[in-house]
Amino acid sequence: MEMFDKNLDAKRSQAAIDHVRGLIGDNRAAIADRIAELYDHYVILDRDVPLRAALMSSVASVLTPISGRPDKRRIVAVTGCSGAGKTTALMKHIESIPAMQSYVDDDGVMIHPVIIVDAPSPCTPRLLAISCLEALGHAPPEGIKENQAWLLFRRLLKVHKVMWVFIDEAQNAIETASLREATVIGDAFKSLTQMPDWPVRLILAGVAPLASFLARKQLYNRRTVVPFDTLDADGTTGLVKSILETIVQEHARMEIRIKLDDPIEEVDEETTKTRQREKGTFLKRLMHACDAEFGSVVQMIRAAVELAIYADRDCVTIDDFAKTYASFSGCRPSKNIFTAANWEELDPATALLRDDDRVWEAERLRSKGKNATRYGVRPQ
Repeated sequence: MEMFDKNLDAKRSQAAIDHVRGLIGDNRAAIADRIAELYDHYVILDRDVPLRAALMSSVASVLTPISGRPDKRRIVAVTGCSGAGKTTALMKHIESIPAMQSYVDDDGVMIHPVIIVDAPSPCTPRLLAISCLEALGHAPPEGIKENQAWLLFRRLLKVHKVMWVFIDEAQNAIETASLREATVIGDAFKSLTQMPDWPVRLILAGVAPLASFLARKQLYNRRTVVPFDTLDADGTTGLVKSILETIVQEHARMEIRIKLDDPIEEVDEETTKTRQREKGTFLKRLMHACDAEFGSVVQMIRAAVELAIYADRDCVTIDDFAKTYASFSGCRPSKNIFTAANWEELDPATALLRDDDRVWEAERLRSKGKNATRYGVRPQ
């Protein structure tokens, strides 16, 4: 019955998609397919090597006899800032590892060895356990207690033959946790990976304070961490150039009509004269606009290519990037990182704010008895 329901849902979803495709016309549908193909590509970096190795070690560890002496490192964690590409990287590698793919067992039941859990926010140990149960397709009893939820989850993992639990946004589990709650969650993770009769491994992805949480003695010897660091604005322009060329030229089969290594021409707002600045290279502006996060760089390049595709052009220009940044950030035209003379002074995170927003923030801080600071900066 469960298999029938899933097949029916898939057919209904496809029917709805086909209905929309029929309304937009063949040309628009072809464009949508081309964009989908663009986003389906994965850009491989050096960091993929240790990530792949960590996941393959996780696979190898489930082969250890349960009665034997198992490998204690049963948690793979990917840490890094928002936009670093953690979830995308993990999903791509998980999709390519045979042991992690769904299969039909000897009883004719569809088995999914990996389940994906989005840690809720705000989060408590109980809410996390409930989210894990829901990821299994199980509706826990209303009012279920914290310890009962974790016990039920461990039991159902074996019933459903799940070997890997991927918790995304894992920092939510401990970001606002008390000392007692953090300890409970740490113990829960430890217990999941120490089940005596079924091998379970954890995969975690998240931003700070996930790394601090994993540094606890409780988990230190049980995890392998793969940090996704930010790009070095001064030392990785070559990498960003390679990524740009890969996405535009190889994936999209388009030309780059941008002088990547030359200074960008800027218009002085006071004199309206055109000038060049040696520091104003396109690649550095691109990194700055994306807060030097790899995933965000890829996202912006693809969005710029998308604009060129919709415009029926065979090339990508700096105007595509300026429009993309304006759409992403909500900046004023004079504050666009790709065209402004003072681009290094602009903060992408606060580009949307207007004067009334800053006035409101200053008043809010004063009302709390704190000194006003720039929006997004924690008061001291």
